[in-house]
Amino acid sequence: MDEATRYTLVYAIVGTLLLIGVPALIVHLRRRKREKLRRRGIKRYGH
Repeated sequence: MDEATRYTLVYAIVGTLLLIGVPALIVHLRRRKREKLRRRGIKRYGH
């Protein structure tokens, strides 16, 4: 395997992880925020 192929493979893997990871992280953080507000007494958040 030459250098160009190796770098392409690495970028493809990193790109795929970012595409999956970033939206999942945003959803997780949003859910945590909603849980915190619900515990504080705000029942309907974002509706």
